[in-house]
Amino acid sequence: MTITMKSLRAAVRDMAADLDGVTTDDLVVFDHQDGARPYLWVQDGIIHWVVEERGQLLHHRTTSDLYEALRWVALKATRSMAMRWELRQRDSFPAGRDSRIGWLAKQVELLRRLDAQWAEQFRIGIPAEYPGVRLEDVDAHPLT
Repeated sequence: MTITMKSLRAAVRDMAADLDGVTTDDLVVFDHQDGARPYLWVQDGIIHWVVEERGQLLHHRTTSDLYEALRWVALKATRSMAMRWELRQRDSFPAGRDSRIGWLAKQVELLRRLDAQWAEQFRIGIPAEYPGVRLEDVDAHPLT
């Protein structure tokens, strides 16, 4: 099946339905954007993920795999949601605690709602992507 803008939009919409509290700001858009907000477009069955700011291209990647593109969208959406959640919870934890622990734990949880493999890939990469954050702390962080 050739990927079209219509099928991409539908897939993102279906995925977002599994994330309680997701907002349009958490998701990507499907029209050209500036201001470092990712947007997606499809050309000849190839999905393009583009980020521009002040007319400068910051990031451009492509895939012909809808599952991979949805993973990109999920990572962006769950990060935004998790950071918002952590900010509301911040006063519940000792001062000076690395706030990344909370939002990373929440992001793993949100990703698990969508796809266990995405969640585990993300979780395993935390020590390399976020130096100083230990998996033990992320795994033990309370989410209720």
